[in-house]
Amino acid sequence: MHISLPKSLLVCCTIFGMLGATSSAAKAASFSFDFESGLPAEALFLQTTSEGTAPFTPSIETIDHNNVLRFSDDLPGSEGGAITSSLVNPAATFEDVKVSALLNPAGDTNDQLLLFARLNLDTSDTYLAGVDFATNRLFLNKVIDGEVPATPIAEAFDVLPDLNQPYFAEFTVIDNQLIARLFDETGTNQLAKLSAFDTDQPLSAGVTGIGVDISDRGFPELDDPNNATIDNFAATSVPEPSSILGLLALGGFVTTISQRRSVSAKLR
Repeated sequence: MHISLPKSLLVCCTIFGMLGATSSAAKAASFSFDFESGLPAEALFLQTTSEGTAPFTPSIETIDHNNVLRFSDDLPGSEGGAITSSLVNPAATFEDVKVSALLNPAGDTNDQLLLFARLNLDTSDTYLAGVDFATNRLFLNKVIDGEVPATPIAEAFDVLPDLNQPYFAEFTVIDNQLIARLFDETGTNQLAKLSAFDTDQPLSAGVTGIGVDISDRGFPELDDPNNATIDNFAATSVPEPSSILGLLALGGFVTTISQRRSVSAKLR
C-alpha cells in the first residue's frame, strides 16, 4: 500500500489532538452522511501531498439529482497534488462496528478507496478494508503506529465486473474478526468477501473514516491525480454474537476468502 497512508494518519492524529477530538469522542450507536445537506459539520477532511497533511474542503457533486462527495485534485502527486484524501468522524467511537459506503458513484476513479474501523487518534492504529479500482482487488489490512504492511492480511483480485461502475462496500469488525464485503450498487448482490481473525493484540474501540489513496499501481511515480466519489458513508454499532470466537493460529491472522463474479446492474 502507498506510503502516504501512514503519513496521513499520523498527521490526522496530530490535528485531532490539537482540536481535542480524542477526549470528546463518545461511544455512538450509528451515524450516516448522505451529503444531501452539504458537508457534515462533525466530519474532518484531510488531504496529503508531498509537503504534508492539512485540512481541506472537498466538493459536493450532483449525479442524477443525488448529492455525492468528490475527493479530487487537478495535479498528480508528482507535481504537488494530493496523494490521499480522507474523511474521518472524530465525534463518535465504535468497538464492534459496521462501516459502509457507496464507492465510485460517478464511475470515474482509478484510485483505491479505504474504509477505516477502530482508528486510534493517538497512535494511528487502525483496521482498514480497501477496494482498488486500478488493480481490481479487495483487501484487508492492519495499521500499527502508522505503519502499513506491504502485504495485506488478505486480498482477492478480479472482484469488480466493471471498473467504471459504483459498488457498495461493507467493513465489519466484531471482537477480533474483520469482514470485508463488496456488493453491486444495490447492496444486494454480493461479489466478494474477505474474512480474517486478528490473534495478535486486537485493536480496541476507535473512530471510523473513509479515504481515497492513489492506487498501488501508481506508486512510486505518483503520476495520477487523486480522484474519487463516495456516497452514503455510515457506521453502525453491531452486537457481538456469541457464535463468533477468536481463532488461535501461529501467525497473527486466520483468513478466508470467498468470491463470486457477477455483472453489476446499475440502478438509479
